[in-house]
Amino acid sequence: MTSSEKDPEFENLLTYLRQNRGFDFTGYKRSTLMRRVRKRMQPLNLDNFGDYLDYLEVYPEEFNYLFNTILINVTAFFRDASAWQHLAEQVLPNLIQRKTNSD
Repeated sequence: MTSSEKDPEFENLLTYLRQNRGFDFTGYKRSTLMRRVRKRMQPLNLDNFGDYLDYLEVYPEEFNYLFNTILINVTAFFRDASAWQHLAEQVLPNLIQRKTNSD
């Protein structure tokens, strides 16, 4: 399968997640999303996305583990270059400048 082809079993899984859990992952890069789903499949000894979809239907508590794996919690602050620039140029120099030898 070339990178431009879509895996039908994986697309079925995404459709299932959207229709049954309300999570639409169409904006995610397929390669990243597939890698994260496979990470959840490994400890379950599942080899394909169809089997994982079947597993999700039988064990709904797996959704929590899957979503925690897919939705890596990173706040917007850590991706905000202007916030880091402000810290580097304004906040830290002022803190250092006011520091005494005993601090």
